[in-house]
Amino acid sequence: MMKGSAELRLDLAREPHYDDLPAEQVRLFRDDSGRIRLEVKDDRTYLDVKVVRAFPFSDKKHFFGFLDGRNKLIGVVKEPAELDPDSERLAEEALKRHYFIPTIQEVLSLKEEYGAVYVDAITDYGTRHFVAKGLRDAIVNLGGGELLIADVDGNRYRIENWHNLNLQSRRFLERVV
Repeated sequence: MMKGSAELRLDLAREPHYDDLPAEQVRLFRDDSGRIRLEVKDDRTYLDVKVVRAFPFSDKKHFFGFLDGRNKLIGVVKEPAELDPDSERLAEEALKRHYFIPTIQEVLSLKEEYGAVYVDAITDYGTRHFVAKGLRDAIVNLGGGELLIADVDGNRYRIENWHNLNLQSRRFLERVV
């Protein structure tokens, strides 16, 4: 039992330290090439910064993370609404691009051939044609009827509640959900 406790302590000691970034000390801006830069008032500057959510599906308004060009965590702002208005606007724009997920409103066709699934769907951004590799593997059931579907190119599509889709769309999805 003692050995297990020691191993646990060692594992906890290896946990990375996540810097909390006070919103009032953070400034985001675009450089001349259009990349996002992050300045922290203690004289740290980061080039080519990515903005991500710590909890992308459950808490979209808190805990924005900032990654450097090598996808290494710089830090997290707990209350992004406390950023200066320009930084908050830039962070929100970056998040919209990063988490761009069209919502499927109707499935027009779904054909499975040799492990690939060809989908034609109407989304809130128009008609989309995409291919998923093994739809059962490509669908993530988020609960409450909400589904997330990833295509072979890494694009994601959301269905708010597949039970509320039209009969034809539900029949296509019943086979795989």
